[in-house]
Amino acid sequence: MKIRESRNVEDIVKMRHVKKYVFRPSGRVRWIVVGRHRDYIVFTSVPYCSCDDFFFRVIHGSKPNCYHIEAVKLAIQTGSYETIEEGDEWYDKLMAEWTDFTKQ
Repeated sequence: MKIRESRNVEDIVKMRHVKKYVFRPSGRVRWIVVGRHRDYIVFTSVPYCSCDDFFFRVIHGSKPNCYHIEAVKLAIQTGSYETIEEGDEWYDKLMAEWTDFTKQ
């Protein structure tokens, strides 16, 4: 990871831009990184991110991860994230918002 990206990761975590959404009663968890222009959904187990960098560089093998994935990993390691609990009735609406690629 480049030095600039490393700073971005640390800044994202310090500014508490990593959010852990927990949906109740199902217990589903979704990680969100609040970006400058939109929010990005991150799956750590796969790994996956909805950012352009992931699609254009990570999938094609020129990078191992985007800095949003690295930020979520660091936030989990340090416990530096905000937990937001929502009812399951909000899950579909929020997922639609997080995966709306027309928003830039």
